[in-house]
Amino acid sequence: MENIAAKQLVEQNNKLREQLTPENKKYYEDILLYMRTFGFFHEELETEQHLMTILQDILEAQKHGESAEEYFGKNPKEIVNQLTKQFEKPSWKSIFKISGLIFLISSFFSICGGFIAPTLQVNVFVLLMDGILSIALVYGAFKLLHWSIYIKKQFPKIIKFFFVWILLMIPLGLFILINLCAPKQGIVKIGSPFDWMAILIILIMAIVYVLFKKKRDFYGGVVYIVSLGFFGLLLRIPQTKELFQGGKNPTFLVLVIILPLALFGLVNWLVFRKMKDEN
Repeated sequence: MENIAAKQLVEQNNKLREQLTPENKKYYEDILLYMRTFGFFHEELETEQHLMTILQDILEAQKHGESAEEYFGKNPKEIVNQLTKQFEKPSWKSIFKISGLIFLISSFFSICGGFIAPTLQVNVFVLLMDGILSIALVYGAFKLLHWSIYIKKQFPKIIKFFFVWILLMIPLGLFILINLCAPKQGIVKIGSPFDWMAILIILIMAIVYVLFKKKRDFYGGVVYIVSLGFFGLLLRIPQTKELFQGGKNPTFLVLVIILPLALFGLVNWLVFRKMKDEN
């Protein structure tokens, strides 16, 4: 029930926010992002209730010709910090729920990444370490975004570029290091015909789940997984396996790397445009 109430508040917030002037909207959306990134493990309903109260206050002030900055002051960060101190501490249930979801998604994509290997195999140690690292990265990303919202100092674009590049390379390097250093004792191999059967089952379950739940945010991920699964099945059909030299064909390797990522980006862009048009 709490999730439904929170989603209703989010939808109401999106509609009411359009009534704000451009200046007030920018002011409020900084508050919105600051509070939502703070409440990573907090109850979503509590965060959305406070955001709705602030939005209604700004709308009321706007009706009387008062800007959000005049109403809340030039430093809303202090007010929001005081407000968030009153939040209830995250429950262990909430922490485990969010962490578990991130862990499952990370493990799922790690397994799907093995589709394009000649032999379908899963390293239990890699799944475990990738999952833990994914939780830490998501939490760290939220904290970094939360911290950066009210930074007033502007840095040159070249510095911002290198900063973002380093932030992206560090986790990528850690994932590669985990895969290289993980003990081989944790490897579980799935031979034919169970390998292609496992791929088909995973693909069908992913497609049915996303379409049934209408989770448009996951459309790009599903297309990415399906494309990997398609190439994985080609590697396991005798005729195409020989054509692609068991996955060693240069053309096959280029397609496996570029096509899934390109489709992932394209679908996410189309979904984003559709959602933007609807709003």
